[in-house]
Amino acid sequence: DEDAEAVCQKKVALHRKKHSEGEWLEYQEIDVSQNRLAQRGCKAVVGVALQCSDLRVVKLFKNDLTDQAAPSICRLLEECLELEQLHLSYNQLTGQGASEIILAASRGRGSGAPRPPALEQRRERRERGITLWLRLEHNRIKRSTKLLEDLWEKRVDFCEARDAQRCGPRVCKRCALVHLPYFSKQDADDGAASPETAAEVVEVVDTSAPSGSTPSAPSREPAAPVRQRSKGAMAVVSLEDEEDEEDKDEEAEEDEEDEEDEEDE
Repeated sequence: DEDAEAVCQKKVALHRKKHSEGEWLEYQEIDVSQNRLAQRGCKAVVGVALQCSDLRVVKLFKNDLTDQAAPSICRLLEECLELEQLHLSYNQLTGQGASEIILAASRGRGSGAPRPPALEQRRERRERGITLWLRLEHNRIKRSTKLLEDLWEKRVDFCEARDAQRCGPRVCKRCALVHLPYFSKQDADDGAASPETAAEVVEVVDTSAPSGSTPSAPSREPAAPVRQRSKGAMAVVSLEDEEDEEDKDEEAEEDEEDEEDEEDE
């Protein structure tokens, strides 16, 4: 974590030395996968992410993220509305942390009722690419099916992306707010809770709502992002030294592609 924080500060300092103070960072992808990051490192990475003008992809898979990292991740999702993909698979998140993250993603993009949005809304979402590709498989989430049912009752507009032909990182057949591909594949027992584990079963609670109030769906219309999309080349930041960045990017990309191929099979 200390190494991650130091590298992030170094990256930002280097950028500010080359550019004027207050200028946005130009990264479109941040890949810090397979680095054993925990809460402190995640917070530092999110700090860098929120200074990017056109961030589209954040890869945090295969780290040591627990529910303690959830507040930082929620902040990223609520403030970086142009984000297209967030990879959190192969970490240590429980159902509580996962539900907070999914609710934050929905709040950031504006939630709808548990039914397909109107045609005009669907077109607008498709044009804006608003569906977030959120990978949360292979965490410590127990009874994932029950968690999704609770989210649905909370009017969270998500899609499990089971139709590989019509759902993917850049498209959703029903233009939902959040994609949750492979969510049922968890490194925890998904069966009925036993007396020993019953206390660990999570109830989905929107922590943003005042105590005692009735949950209601957030505004249908997401706030317009203040950042402007760039048509330039993809810029990537990682925790590796500059001379190792290219090799690291290729290895991480190959690992992620292998994971998705295995899931599709």
